[in-house]
Amino acid sequence: MKKAPVVLLASGAGWILFYVASFTALGSSVPTVESSGDEIVSWFTDNATRAQAYAWTATFAALALTVFGAMVAHLLPTPHRYVFFGGLLGWVITGQVQAWFWAGMALHPQGLDPTTARTLFDIPQYWGPIVNGSTMTMAAAFVPLAFGAAPTIPRWLGWLSVLFLVEQAVETVTVFGESGFLAPGGAMNLYLGGLIGMAWVIGVISWGFGRAGSMGAAGPAASGTV
Repeated sequence: MKKAPVVLLASGAGWILFYVASFTALGSSVPTVESSGDEIVSWFTDNATRAQAYAWTATFAALALTVFGAMVAHLLPTPHRYVFFGGLLGWVITGQVQAWFWAGMALHPQGLDPTTARTLFDIPQYWGPIVNGSTMTMAAAFVPLAFGAAPTIPRWLGWLSVLFLVEQAVETVTVFGESGFLAPGGAMNLYLGGLIGMAWVIGVISWGFGRAGSMGAAGPAASGTV
C-alpha cells in the first residue's frame, strides 16, 4: 500500500485533467438544447473532430475516475465504500453513454436528418440531471462519517459533502428545464455543479492522500481518528 497515496493523487488529478480537456475539446460554439436541428447538423458537420476528441478524452476520464473511486473506497468502512463506489460507477457509465452519442453523431453528420439529429442530441443532454443521482450517492456515503460521537473523516469534508449533496439534489430540477441556466446539460449542470463537484473531489483527494499514507498496510478504515 506504499504507492496508494500516489495512485490516488494521480488518478484524481488525471480525472480532473481529462474532464476539463473533454469540454475544452468541444469549443465555445457547441450547440445546446435550444439549438435547432439544422444548427446541430451544421455544428457536427463542421466540428466532427471536436466531438470525437471529446469522446476520446472521456474514455481516459472514465479510467482515471474508476481507479480513483477504487482507491477512495478502500479507505472507507462498510457499507459506505459500497455506496460510494456504486455511485461512482453510475457516474462513469453515464459519462460513457453520453460520449457514445457525441461520437456517433460525428461519424456521418452530413446524412443526418435535422429532426433526428435534434432527438439524438437531446438524449445525452440529460446526462446532467440523471448523473445527479450517482453524485448524490457518492456524497451521501461520506456525510454520516463526519458527524456523531466518533467521526472517521474530517468535519470540513463532511460539510463539503453536505454542500455537494444538496446542490446536486437541487440540480435535478434541470430535468424539467428547457432553456438557459436550468436547461439539461446547461450552465447549472456544467458550471455550478461542475465547480462544486470538482471542489468535492479535490477535498476527497486531500483527505484520501493523507489517510492512505497513514494506513500503510493496515487495511480499510473502519474507525479511528481523523
